[in-house]
Amino acid sequence: MIQLMIVDDEERARAGIRTLIDWGKHGISIAAEARDGVEALELLQRHKVDILLTDIRMPEMDGLALIERAARQYPHIKSVIMSGYDEFAYAKKAMALGASDYLLKPSRTQEILDTILKLAAVIENERNQEKTLEQLKAGFRESFPLLKEKTLSRLVMTDNPPYDRLLSNLRINGLEFPFMFFGAMVLQIDHFHGLLQTYSHEDIELYKYGLKNIAEETMSAGFRCAAFEQQDDVVVIVNAGEWIGTEALIPYAEAIQRNIRQYLKFTVSIGIGSFEASISHLRASYREAVKALNARYYIGSAKIVDYTESVDDDPDQSSYPLVQEKAILQAVVQGDRDAILGRLEEFHDALKPDSSSKEHILKSTVALVFTLYRFCVEKNLNTSSVFGHDLTGLAAVLSQSSLEYIRSLLAGTVLEISAELNAKKNRNKLFQTALEYIGRNFHKDISRETVAREVFITPGYLSLLFKQEMKTSFLDYLHQIRIERACERLRDRSLKLSDIAHDVGYTDEKYFFQVFKKYTGMTPSQYRNNLGDA
Repeated sequence: MIQLMIVDDEERARAGIRTLIDWGKHGISIAAEARDGVEALELLQRHKVDILLTDIRMPEMDGLALIERAARQYPHIKSVIMSGYDEFAYAKKAMALGASDYLLKPSRTQEILDTILKLAAVIENERNQEKTLEQLKAGFRESFPLLKEKTLSRLVMTDNPPYDRLLSNLRINGLEFPFMFFGAMVLQIDHFHGLLQTYSHEDIELYKYGLKNIAEETMSAGFRCAAFEQQDDVVVIVNAGEWIGTEALIPYAEAIQRNIRQYLKFTVSIGIGSFEASISHLRASYREAVKALNARYYIGSAKIVDYTESVDDDPDQSSYPLVQEKAILQAVVQGDRDAILGRLEEFHDALKPDSSSKEHILKSTVALVFTLYRFCVEKNLNTSSVFGHDLTGLAAVLSQSSLEYIRSLLAGTVLEISAELNAKKNRNKLFQTALEYIGRNFHKDISRETVAREVFITPGYLSLLFKQEMKTSFLDYLHQIRIERACERLRDRSLKLSDIAHDVGYTDEKYFFQVFKKYTGMTPSQYRNNLGDA
C-alpha cells in the first residue's frame, strides 16, 4: 500500500482530494492530513509516508520549505507541489528543491490521480529492485561459492589440470558432470564500464552472482551446467549426453538474455563454443566463444554468436586508418563540428565494422586517443580538462565498454579538443588586441581596468591571460613597455628627464626613477651616461 499525505491550509481542498477519489481502489491510503508545513513535519515523525501532496501558500511554513526539509530528513518521499498559474515560478523552484512533480490549481481529480499513480509506479519499481537485491544478498551470504568458483575456473582456464581431483572437489559441493560431451558459453555484460560508474562494488558483485544463477537455472532445463566468473565475464560449462549444435543452444541463450533483461535490467552478449566428447575440450571451447564475441564486436550489444562466426586474422584488417586520423586533426583545427563528426565516422568505417575484432578496435581507439593527446600538448592545450588526470586506465575502461560508449567517448573527446582550441584562438585574439591597445596608449594614465574595458573582458580575466601568455603580470608588462620607450628617448640628450618620464606615462618623476632603476639596474642619468661612453 502506498501512503499519501495531503497538506493544504483549506479544509475543503483537503476533503475534496480525500473524498472525490477512491484511493483504496488504486492501492493508496491517506496516511495523514496537515494544515501547514509545521504540522506536516510533526506528522511525518509518526506516520510512514511515501508521497507528499502539498500546496505552496500556507501559514507557519509554506510548501517550498516543507519540501526542502522533507527531502533532507526523508529522502525516500516523493513530493508533488500544487500551485496556481501565477505561482508557476514557485513550482519550478519546488522541482529544484526535490519535488518529483507539480500540479496547476485548480486540478481535475483525474489529473491528481494520474500524477500520484505515476509516482506510485516509480515507488513500486524501486521496492521491487530493493527486494531483488535483498534476495541476491541473502543467497550470496548463504552460499559458499569460493571453492566451486576456483575449481570450475581451473577446469576451463588451465592447461592439463588434474581433472579427477577437481571433479572430486565438485562432487563434495554436490555438482557432477555425468555426461560425455562438454562445451562452453561466455556471457559478457554489455557496457560494463557504465555499470561500474552507476553501482557500488558490492552491487556489481551481486549482479554477477545473479547473472550466474540465471544462466545456470535457464540452462539446467536441458543440460547439466555450472557457471563461474572469469574476470568480468561469466563462463558456463555445459555438459550433455550427445553432441550439440549451435541451433540447439541459441534458444537457451535467448532465454538467458530475456531473463537478465527482466530481472537485472541490463543486457549481455553470449558467445558459444563447440562441443566435443572430452572434458579437456573445455579450454578450446572457451577460447572459441571469446574469439567469436570479439570477432563480431561491431554488431553491438545483446548479440549471440557461435564459434563458426570467428574470423581468421587478416593482415589488412590490422592496418591503422592513418589517413582518417589526419583528416580528424585537420577538421579539429578548422573547428567545423559537422566535419569533425564526419571524419570521425570515416575513421570508424575504416575499421571494417563487419569483421574487425574487439582487440583491433580497442588498439585503434587507444592509438587515436594518444594521437589526440599529443596534438593537445603540441597546441599547448589543457590536457587535464580534456582527458582528466590519468590516462593509464584508458585501455581497461575501453575494454569494459560497449561499442556505442567507445564511439561516444571519441566524439566527446574530439569535440572538446576543438572547443579548447577555438577558445585558445579567441583568447589569443583578445590578448593581441589588449597588447595593441597598451602599445598605443602606454603613455596615458591606463590601468588593468582601463584595458579590460576596452577589450570587453573582466580585469581578472585579463590578469589570467597575462599570466598564461606572458608569464608576467599586467603591471610588470606595462612598466617594461614604458621603460623600453624611455630608454629610446634617453638617446636624445636634448630631452629633459622629467619630459621623458611624462612622455612614457609617469606623472611623478621620482617614481619614474625608482621604476627605471628596478628594471634596468641604473638611474636614467646613469643609463644616458653609459650611452655616451659607448
